[in-house]
Amino acid sequence: MNCTWAVRLPTWLGDTLMALPVLRVMQRSCKRIVLWGPLPYLELLAASGLDSNCLAYHRRRGISGVSDAIHAAADMRRFRADAILLLPNSFESALLATIAGIPRRVGYATDGRELLLTDVASEIRPQHIVHEANRFARLAEHAGFDDAGPNDYQLSISAPDNHTEKILPPCSKYVGIFAGSANDPAKRWPVDSFAHLINLLHQEWGVHPVLFGTNADRPVNDAIIAVCKTEVANLSGISLTDLARALMQCRMVVSNDTGGAHLSAALGRPTAVVFGPTDPTRSCPRGEHVVQLSKQCFCQPCGYDECPLDHACMETLSPDQVFTKVEGLWWAAQ
Repeated sequence: MNCTWAVRLPTWLGDTLMALPVLRVMQRSCKRIVLWGPLPYLELLAASGLDSNCLAYHRRRGISGVSDAIHAAADMRRFRADAILLLPNSFESALLATIAGIPRRVGYATDGRELLLTDVASEIRPQHIVHEANRFARLAEHAGFDDAGPNDYQLSISAPDNHTEKILPPCSKYVGIFAGSANDPAKRWPVDSFAHLINLLHQEWGVHPVLFGTNADRPVNDAIIAVCKTEVANLSGISLTDLARALMQCRMVVSNDTGGAHLSAALGRPTAVVFGPTDPTRSCPRGEHVVQLSKQCFCQPCGYDECPLDHACMETLSPDQVFTKVEGLWWAAQ
């Protein structure tokens, strides 16, 4: 396509990585693309070789956020984009694209924004069983782009000399752990369960556990370290690009349903994902070596941020059951 396309990236890391095949297709097809989204995501995609112009956007809370939004729309106007693919469902994303003067605005008719779109894509039905990656692909198809290739979901990160070793010294027995989920407490497997699993992994295979997450996940990671019987590295709060480089050092990753699980899978790491209130049919990471871990309960998937009952979907999934499930991943990663 001999035109400039902008892409408004999703708010969440997992969603952005599920959109990676669409971004790859657009990169191959367009004269120029402009990625519009959170700075850490833009840095990660740039480090993976996704060649594009970038516009970082972070909207603060309160009245300051209004100023951030207005400035972002003005900055986007300077790129003179011919069209934009709106991956988020929000009204705000369509409104800012309109204010930025982008002539063609492609998206789903969600959040009351239909009048702000020039091209409305039809949803795949029934929505509740559609994987988010397929939903993004449908949107790109509506905009006129080809299907993604079989490897377009993969991510590779180039690391400067010795940089990875500064994050994690070379070792063949690192196991990455994402135990947090600051925005959705119901998605967290219990602290004691993670600690028990770490002790089992160390006892059986001599692993070196590494806890990852954002700064908001640090209290959960600290609580796990407090009850573990082995030494555990805590890399909470490192940059997203450094996180990707550190994950490349891990032989296996065990995670709640978080963006970290999607990043691990996209990097080709064997990844086990604990699902509770969320639906793996819609959000399971894509990858060759991904295992879903769940204890089926009558109320799953509820989608709640906090469980109003006894959190049985997480509480009844035992560390021994998880250990049995991840054993195949461990030996396959040799």
